[in-house]
Amino acid sequence: MSTRLSTAYAGAVCTVNLHPPEGKPPTLDPTVMDAFDRVLDEVETRAADLSAVVLQSASPKFFCAGANINVLATMNRDTIGPWVERGHRLMNRIESLPVPTIARIEGYALGGGLELALACDLIFASSHAKFGQTETKLGFVTGWGGSARLGRRVGVARAKELVFTGRLFDAAEAVRLGLAEWQGTSEALAAHLAEFLTAVAANSRVANREMKLLLHAAPRTTPAENADDETTASQRCLGPDGDATERLRNFLAKKQAPPPA
Repeated sequence: MSTRLSTAYAGAVCTVNLHPPEGKPPTLDPTVMDAFDRVLDEVETRAADLSAVVLQSASPKFFCAGANINVLATMNRDTIGPWVERGHRLMNRIESLPVPTIARIEGYALGGGLELALACDLIFASSHAKFGQTETKLGFVTGWGGSARLGRRVGVARAKELVFTGRLFDAAEAVRLGLAEWQGTSEALAAHLAEFLTAVAANSRVANREMKLLLHAAPRTTPAENADDETTASQRCLGPDGDATERLRNFLAKKQAPPPA
């Protein structure tokens, strides 16, 4: 059996849950990737009404253990290419969602499971979470964008140390390295995530979407290109889909209102 996915909506937040087969960790295989694509189709259709997407696991021990080992065992030089490309398409779709995405990690995020988390905008972890870019232990390289995303988060030299050794590291180190943005107890994680989602929901969805695009593009753009990108994004914020005009009007009205008697 494959890992199953489900979605739940609470207000403007979509939570995507990974449900592993009984007694096994969540893993990724073609069936799971197809299920992810269906979920992403749904999320993209509803994106204008969403403020955030949370990706988490129903397993208390594993976020995701990476690629299904039984699928990997069938790979050869001819079939590995389509497998790598399939994973890249999925991770790129997750990274490109037009809303903030948060990976909520409790338990192990290993190999392709860590690559799945890295495709999200932010990683919040419980203090018992464990991380590892472990592909070299099985004779493989990162196949779903980990060589790019891990280095961008922790620096190329540190990424080399992590992948050359394949070692596991805890949530506290993940935060120190810049791989995760926050860690704490499971109870504190729930509270922190709720507080974060409330803050995000209070802001403009259009502006957050445009900022996500700008931040992704900025490392690859010149100052002149960045100025053009920010101009275009600012125009969208003031366009028919944006709410900058209304938010400015409301802000000024509150500022100019007389103090209560």
